[in-house]
Amino acid sequence: MITLLHIVLILAFVIPAVYYFIFAVAGRMYRRPEISSPQTSRFCILIPAYSSDGFIHATVQSALNQDYPKDKFRVIVISDHMKTETDETIRRTGAEVLTVHFENSTKAASLKAAMEYLGPSAADYVVILDSDNIVENTFLNQMNRSLSGRNIALQGHRCAKNIDTPIAKADGIFEEVNNLIFRAGHCTLGLSSALIGSGMALPYQWFFKTSGEFVTSGEDKEMELKLLKDGIFVEYDPDIHILDEKTRSIRNLQKQRMRWLTSQYYLIGKALTDFPQVRFKAGYSDKLVQWAFLPRILLLAGLPLTAIATILTGSSWMGIYIAATLLLFAGILLGLPSWVKPRDILDISVEVPKMLLATIYNIFSKKLTKDKYIHTDHQ
Repeated sequence: MITLLHIVLILAFVIPAVYYFIFAVAGRMYRRPEISSPQTSRFCILIPAYSSDGFIHATVQSALNQDYPKDKFRVIVISDHMKTETDETIRRTGAEVLTVHFENSTKAASLKAAMEYLGPSAADYVVILDSDNIVENTFLNQMNRSLSGRNIALQGHRCAKNIDTPIAKADGIFEEVNNLIFRAGHCTLGLSSALIGSGMALPYQWFFKTSGEFVTSGEDKEMELKLLKDGIFVEYDPDIHILDEKTRSIRNLQKQRMRWLTSQYYLIGKALTDFPQVRFKAGYSDKLVQWAFLPRILLLAGLPLTAIATILTGSSWMGIYIAATLLLFAGILLGLPSWVKPRDILDISVEVPKMLLATIYNIFSKKLTKDKYIHTDHQ
């Protein structure tokens, strides 16, 4: 019975810790592929915007203000539950506005509507931004350089726009660690980068044909599966920065993670169903493994507590848990952004019990279905 317990704990805590460490080290070795003489591709920048009246203008302006040929890109805002005056103001900037009204508003539905509006040959690539993202005026030039007309997808480096609360700092740190492990680390070892929902470019023809297939609140994960099935590699460019609004409160962090968890559980089942046909596709098994891991906050709390418990009881298994704990925190340290200070770690540590309780609540919650999108507020 004791041995079985340790097998379960190793599967739940030790294997993910080793996995994260290996990919974190690989991420530190990542070098973006150098592409020479890229062609000047056509882009459609899509910005799904749900009740984003208070902050959408800065996003649209940053998308329009590109040091890129004006006849080679369009900016389209998919306006859902926004005020008429907001739509009119956006149109005056030169962006296009597609107004939609959904009974169940989701990002996937907005993207599908945009493709129906644009038609089959509007661009070479579609770029997706969230309505709170800010990009630099070199954004499209950098995207074009990395894509270089190839039939690939590309994920940019999404980073924190705000670190003004402990929760926002934690959210920003988690994202940077994810960038190292699931994007840079995976590309280093020949696997596709994970997508993150915004700051990404996709082949236009592929997206036009497949956008109607995405139905969950985790449409980026659905895209990952479909790209893998279709043999389209996802590269990562850490030099393309996309500033993203980080959630400031436990309540919004809980809502955000609940949305992710629900879609992830559904997609594990979908991936398992497709697995017999695609088991030899690079990265498909890896997706199943990483999506099956416990939420990171449970690992960060559970593994050290397990190590301490085995030390106190003098268990012969304690060496495994101590080593795994060291590897886990070493991997996280490798991904810490440069703005993190010791004080930030202390501030976040105070909030860890609340984040842990919120995560446990989400795991056992039945409030959300896979295709119901819960929108987080901007404080």
